[in-house]
Amino acid sequence: MIKKERAIAVGVALIIITALLTVTVLSVFEIPIGHKVYVSEMEYQQMKSFEKEFGMLPSLKVFLEDNYYQQLDDEAMRLSLYKGLFEGAGDPYTRYLSKEEYQLLQQGSAGSFGGVGISMSVGEDGYVTVVSLTEEGPAYKAGILPGDVIIEVDGQDSRDLSAEEVSALVKGQVGTAVSLVILREGEMLRYTMERETIEETSAYGQVTEDHMGYIRLASFDMNTAQQFREALTQMEEAGVEGLVIDLRANIGGIVDQSVEIADMLMDEGVVVYQEDGHGERVYYRTEDGRTPLDYVILVNGATASASEVLVAGVQDNEEGVILGTQTYGKGIMQKTWGLKNGDGIEITFAQYYSPSGKVIHGVGITPDVVVELEESDVEGNYIVNDRQLEEAVKLLKDRARE
Repeated sequence: MIKKERAIAVGVALIIITALLTVTVLSVFEIPIGHKVYVSEMEYQQMKSFEKEFGMLPSLKVFLEDNYYQQLDDEAMRLSLYKGLFEGAGDPYTRYLSKEEYQLLQQGSAGSFGGVGISMSVGEDGYVTVVSLTEEGPAYKAGILPGDVIIEVDGQDSRDLSAEEVSALVKGQVGTAVSLVILREGEMLRYTMERETIEETSAYGQVTEDHMGYIRLASFDMNTAQQFREALTQMEEAGVEGLVIDLRANIGGIVDQSVEIADMLMDEGVVVYQEDGHGERVYYRTEDGRTPLDYVILVNGATASASEVLVAGVQDNEEGVILGTQTYGKGIMQKTWGLKNGDGIEITFAQYYSPSGKVIHGVGITPDVVVELEESDVEGNYIVNDRQLEEAVKLLKDRARE
């Protein structure tokens, strides 16, 4: 009797163990049985969710293929589908990138190339717009201006292209010509330029005749902080009376480079803080040991992004004077990821705020001293009468006498 009961118990245990093993295996692996495939509960729920949100996609694709009058490009449709998903965020900085676009984005912050010296992005109207120009580059000398809309590159309509695609068309072998059609205030203008090697020196300085230091910060690239440090050391060793840091038309770049420069200009404090969609905050801080030089930072409507990070920290901590006009107001941060297929994605993951909590995005930063350039002060891309720089030098001289 005891043996029989023990046999029954062992049998029941084997059944339970077999059932558990079956559930475990099915939860980990897809198992084909006849014409059926068993998947895990998690995978099943994911499939149901996908069907609920995107269930029309397969039938729409079939309908399009059956009714469109020409053969469709499967790769182009795939890419458009992915791009459309990201465009649904309504944010021009959140996007799906083709392999070519992703490679161009990766190359954008370093190195040299054959081009005309234009930084561009997609404007609010959806067209690729000139944001800034490399000083003394071919486009700068030709008279192309920030705000110009690029309509055509070498005869190819560029209005439906991304900024990366237009950039790829503009770049090419050094010494070859490229022709751009520009839309400016309702007028179409054509510029033909010869491509040159564009080597980005993002920070450089000089000592002026009145013994003031001047450092131009054109962008925030991989080597900007080191270049700035070298220029700042030059100013300190020269014993200048004060320093003007020019951030006008600096559309930003690598935020960490901006924070590293802030560490040279600020004592211990917060430069900015970022907050993501979950309310998590990250604070960017500096340590004691700022430059002994008094300084003024010049800004304008094209001072953006990483530039505004630096300006916000300096202003809120009262470390220097901000002079010029209202900044651009790009106070959001992006991350990029490379995908296995060579494509990439870029997503706005956080917004940043000044140390005191002021919103930057869509608002900009109001300078401590507002000084406007008049129309007669500018000819093309050249400032012929820099009253902002003059006012900054005057301000530093007055502060030195106090």
